[in-house]
Amino acid sequence: MEKERTIFGTDELLIMSTGLVDRESYQSLYHLYQPVIGVKALALYQTLWSELKPGKMKSNYMSHSALCEMLEYSINELTDSLFRLEAIGLVRTYKTKDARLTQYVYQLRVPLAPHTFLNDGLLSSFLFYKVGEVRFKQLQGRFTIDPLPAGIVEVTKDFNEVFDVKGVNHRAFTQKNYEKPDRAKIEINYSFDMGIVKKLTNFPVGFFTKKLDETITKLAYVSQLDEETMAEMLKEYFVHEAYLPLSEQEKRDGCRQMVLQLKKKQTRHRKEKTVELEETKLGDLHDPEVMESAHPHQYVSTLRKTPQLSKSDEQLVIELVDTLGLAPGVINALFYYCIEVKKQTRLNENYVLRIATSWKTAGYTNAKEALEREETQDALIEKKQQKRENGQRTTVGSRRKNQQGDMPKWLEDEAKQQRSYDQARKKELESSVPDDAELVKLLNELKEKG
Repeated sequence: MEKERTIFGTDELLIMSTGLVDRESYQSLYHLYQPVIGVKALALYQTLWSELKPGKMKSNYMSHSALCEMLEYSINELTDSLFRLEAIGLVRTYKTKDARLTQYVYQLRVPLAPHTFLNDGLLSSFLFYKVGEVRFKQLQGRFTIDPLPAGIVEVTKDFNEVFDVKGVNHRAFTQKNYEKPDRAKIEINYSFDMGIVKKLTNFPVGFFTKKLDETITKLAYVSQLDEETMAEMLKEYFVHEAYLPLSEQEKRDGCRQMVLQLKKKQTRHRKEKTVELEETKLGDLHDPEVMESAHPHQYVSTLRKTPQLSKSDEQLVIELVDTLGLAPGVINALFYYCIEVKKQTRLNENYVLRIATSWKTAGYTNAKEALEREETQDALIEKKQQKRENGQRTTVGSRRKNQQGDMPKWLEDEAKQQRSYDQARKKELESSVPDDAELVKLLNELKEKG
């Protein structure tokens, strides 16, 4: 722990947050925190929040002198207010120093809920000392929730008490119907030690989890990264975020984005791996054994006849490896199936993922199994479609045939009589309608009578 900290106006700062301040937090901030930390520290806390970019969890870099100008504080007043916020738990401060300048990262913390603050022995005692007994009891009354009446018991109705399930087939509700089919487990032939990565990054305890370790290992396989390169990338990408309480999904998404950005800064190790893959010539791309032995980068780029994998294809490979957990051979077979069999050269992500999910559910474990089963399935679908089309043609032809021939004589006679009557009636109606000259004459007569 530092003995003394001196902040200079030229020192830069970055502000980050761990959440949002809601109405309850504001109540706690103004009524409980403010008497302890003072108005100046509270103003600093609010100003730090206001500097966060809209919709983001961090600010731009700024100097301490700029912050002093905003608040009209001296550097000593700013330092005193900051120390008060740190001591009470509203700000956590991190410091990085290089040869040129000192930089600070201020992590804003959400205030404790009122009942939590008042139940904390140290905080409640200090608040009592600051505001006095009368005001302290008023604050307790303001944030005290009335207790529940004594001797209460639960009387909530059970599902079976309200709904009649006697006639229902109980087998529909057995757990067996909801069990997921066995999934194909991914097997990656790639030597990668997460212990080395953790040692080199030196992130806070709790950052790495079992799922995150699996994601990083899979991403290392996809991009052919060694432990040192992966650790370097993680430190650069999570330089601040590693100290925030990120969710599991946020960490995994961050790692994926980090790998996708790797193309912009090609590392020496990855260049060597890329050259190594390019030098290894593939055999027949239609052969499932080649699909099983080839790395997805090498197979898909060769299939597309391009020197490198496109960013969209690489993103698909990452999704298939990390999210769906497909084996590399099955991934290669999937690209072959979409491009060569289905003739989809420009792959739509939803289209590919829909097929991949179907393959995952079916439990395909290798390229040969996947392609053979899909070929059988496609043949069945094509046969049904052909049968449906033939049925439609037969139905339409039979209707026409019945309408044209085999009509009874009495029905033909009636039809002729009906047509003859219709023609005569039409002529009669047409003759009764006056022509233009007669119509003009009738209109003139009506005018003269009027």
